[in-house]
Amino acid sequence: MFKTSRIPILTLIAITFAYFMWTMTYNEETWLKSAGIYGIQLFAAAISFIWLFKAYNRQTDRYRNFWLLLSLGMLCSLSGSFISLLIQVSQKVIAPPALASFFWVLSYLFLLAALVYKAKEIGAVFSNKTYLFNIVIYMITAIGISYYFLIGPLLFIPETSSLISIFAIGYQVADLGILFFSIMLYYHIQFQNGKRVLLFLIAGLILQLIADSLLAYLSITGKFQTGNAVEFMWIVALLLIGFTGFYEDGGETVEYKKSDSLFKKKEYFLPYASIIVLIILVFYSYQWNFNALSISLLTTFLMVLGRQLIIIIKNNELMDELKHLAYHDPLTGLANRFSFIEDIQMTLKQNAHTRVALLLIDLDRFKVVNDTLGHHIGDFILVETAARLRQVANANSHIYRLGGDEFVVILAEASEASAAESAKMILDSFQKSFSVMAYEIDLTPSIGISLFPEHGTTKEDLLKNADAAMYLSKERGKNEFTFYNAELNSYMKRKMEMENHLKKAIDKNQFSLVYQPKVNFLTNKIVGMEALLRWEHPEYGLVSPAEFIPIAEETGQIEAIGKWVLETACKQNKSWQNQGFPPLSVSVNVSVLQFQNGKFLKTVKSVLEESKLDAQFLELEITESIMQNIRESKDILTHLKALGVKISIDDFGTGYSSLHILSKLPIDTIKIDKSFIDELDQLDRSPIIKAIIDLSLNLNLSIVAEGIETENQLAFLQESGCMIGQGYLFSKPLKTNEFEQLIKINGLKSFEKQHSL
Repeated sequence: MFKTSRIPILTLIAITFAYFMWTMTYNEETWLKSAGIYGIQLFAAAISFIWLFKAYNRQTDRYRNFWLLLSLGMLCSLSGSFISLLIQVSQKVIAPPALASFFWVLSYLFLLAALVYKAKEIGAVFSNKTYLFNIVIYMITAIGISYYFLIGPLLFIPETSSLISIFAIGYQVADLGILFFSIMLYYHIQFQNGKRVLLFLIAGLILQLIADSLLAYLSITGKFQTGNAVEFMWIVALLLIGFTGFYEDGGETVEYKKSDSLFKKKEYFLPYASIIVLIILVFYSYQWNFNALSISLLTTFLMVLGRQLIIIIKNNELMDELKHLAYHDPLTGLANRFSFIEDIQMTLKQNAHTRVALLLIDLDRFKVVNDTLGHHIGDFILVETAARLRQVANANSHIYRLGGDEFVVILAEASEASAAESAKMILDSFQKSFSVMAYEIDLTPSIGISLFPEHGTTKEDLLKNADAAMYLSKERGKNEFTFYNAELNSYMKRKMEMENHLKKAIDKNQFSLVYQPKVNFLTNKIVGMEALLRWEHPEYGLVSPAEFIPIAEETGQIEAIGKWVLETACKQNKSWQNQGFPPLSVSVNVSVLQFQNGKFLKTVKSVLEESKLDAQFLELEITESIMQNIRESKDILTHLKALGVKISIDDFGTGYSSLHILSKLPIDTIKIDKSFIDELDQLDRSPIIKAIIDLSLNLNLSIVAEGIETENQLAFLQESGCMIGQGYLFSKPLKTNEFEQLIKINGLKSFEKQHSL
């Protein structure tokens, strides 16, 4: 359905097209080209007048005068264009008549009057505001430049009639007034709580001013020709002014809000730009006399110098506040990481002969809540967390927010018992839900504790060991505290070794893929396969993906590993097709970090090109956590679908899905997580499986159940409408040669469940 709001943009496009087509067609016929330009200008003025007049009719009595003056200004411009076109067609002359110039100057006066009226309407807001300084600087610069380059030369052109000179100078004077009040109006919009429709008016007026200045300059230098950019700029300016009326909804003006400090605004730097421009122009045009440019430069320089003194005073007053901000978290008010670094060093020095405990606190599932419910909810939780930590603090404890949802507590003169007691108090303080807006949110902390001097004598060691203990708390189920110990040191050592060996696993050919078939329950035929990664380490043996995949994600190696898996699976699938086996789709699991990497889409394209595998035989399995960044994820998925790649949501139901978002994602398949299948024998879990299947069918999505191990599970899935699955009931994941034998035997006939494989 056509949207009315697009009418102005379409009008601008149509007029632009008409202008350039006309001027190119009649480029050699000056009279026809000029007549067409006046005709287009007449049309633009007419439609803008209609929009402005309609806006005038929509207004209440209090606000109608501003729109009436704008309408009259556009009507005068319309009249000038009509007179010029009429005289040109009847007398075949190019130069606009004096009567047309009169109406055009009159239109400028009406537009200026409208701006003055608006400035008067908001005058109370603008009184005694420091940003008027910027406006004065702009105007002094503009007046100096305009007088030197435009107004002054116009006064001394001998062959020009007095009337034309008066009109030309009238344009420039009116433009200067329009410039002044346009800048004021721009500032007015910055401090308005609501609509910005007046930006169209400002843009149109500024563009008109630029066009007038260019015309004057080209006329003075004798370079003006009909059909150049100046006339097109006039037409666009008329339309932009008309846009103001089109988009005005007729509502009352909104309340104004106070501006921030002048010194925090980007416009603060623009007066310096004015000085630089004037210096360049003075040097460019200097003739050893005191002219308009040098007067403007001297005035602006003295004004900016005065303001610089004010800034120095203001900066001295802000130093204490900035120092406070440098050492405190602005959200929670707690001391920040910089304070922690200074304080821990001092605390360790002062307690060289006693114990110091370091409690590192991280909120479980905070990222999910923050990404799902919004940062404003997350900020509230962080503030409330700081408040709860303050409540359980004692005289010997100091609390810091290191960043994100990570907090740390320093306990001076501590013992293992007192550190454990503090940790228990922190855990107890989180038993109460966070109540924010309409939500009741349950979050728990995981705490890691390191002790000085047993677990480290430097802040780096203490923080590193507390961090290791905290991650162990998370792995043990969250909502608990853990002291750093020798066992944890062994765990961290293994983790570090795994990290180092993982870097070389691809080069040493330690990775391999196994393939688990997907079976159609109705035909008992293999319809696809899932490629699963295995790591056979020469020293540690078979390393579980549950152990090395998180390490790969944490260290950033997941991108290289994921690319290897994708390349190997696609090449193997293409090899089987080349050998004459029935074409099957291969599914490859994609890590969230790998998926959100900016190179992922390019990687998929290059792998498909190199392997020569048709995109329809590749399926990417993505977890529900992609919804944490739905805009970027949807864009990537859309491009993948355009390639022909199939998309499935893996482990569905274990994450935090939004059904509204899910219905809009370009996906093909939903995979039911094994955890649901395992509990199918429990009657209270059956409705969940049924609901997932019904949801998929309603969304026209394919359904795949994974982890099928019993006939009972298979029967329930078939009864519920799920017709494709995988699991040990059919086959375990097979090595390449084993899977090849399987599809040789079962590729063209019904698949028999093979418990022994």
